[in-house]
Amino acid sequence: MSPLKELPQTRSTPVDHGTTRTVNFLTSILPLLLSVNLAAAAISSDSVKDACAKSPDQTFCVDFLAGIPESGAADARGLAELAIRAAAKIGAAVGTAARLQLSVVTVKGPQWQCMDSCVADVEEAVSHLDVDRGKTNTTMEDAKFNDARDYIEAAEKDGQAWNCDMCREGLPAPVKTGLLPKGNEFEKVLEVTGALIKRAAGSASPAPVPAPAPATTRREI
Repeated sequence: MSPLKELPQTRSTPVDHGTTRTVNFLTSILPLLLSVNLAAAAISSDSVKDACAKSPDQTFCVDFLAGIPESGAADARGLAELAIRAAAKIGAAVGTAARLQLSVVTVKGPQWQCMDSCVADVEEAVSHLDVDRGKTNTTMEDAKFNDARDYIEAAEKDGQAWNCDMCREGLPAPVKTGLLPKGNEFEKVLEVTGALIKRAAGSASPAPVPAPAPATTRREI
């Protein structure tokens, strides 16, 4: 009988307790992180809905702010500033597209003049909303904010429109289907921006009342 062969010894892999502890920690912390993120998202959503409560088109306002990533952590003044900057970009795009359309028109009849006037109004709005023009920092100065606020408030009182729908008749199809909807969007954005600015003004702390001047005593001669 042949002698039994000695079986090869198997080497057990040492347990990395550090890795095990890390995995256990991550397993326990991930649900907590998820719940915190969900809670933060819910608070952000509620804040946006609250901010849009007095907007003329609440659904559009919520969708508009949802498209701005910074809106979730912004206060009332911050939301108004984000809206102003977004409105400036949208208005600039509308103005550029409109000028391109107008530049190819050879016969400058009443409809061309109507569109030209409308686009000029959009460009004027952008000049008040473009608060970052020529600046190297992102801080919005009070003077710039107030200028945008005053312009929108005055335009609302005057019944200003930026949608160019009054020029619809006689316009070529590309303008009707491509340009006019962008003008309608810009007008809605300005309405939302105006509502957010009013909300920011309402939430601002009142200016401190100046202290009375010290009374002067009159010396008898």
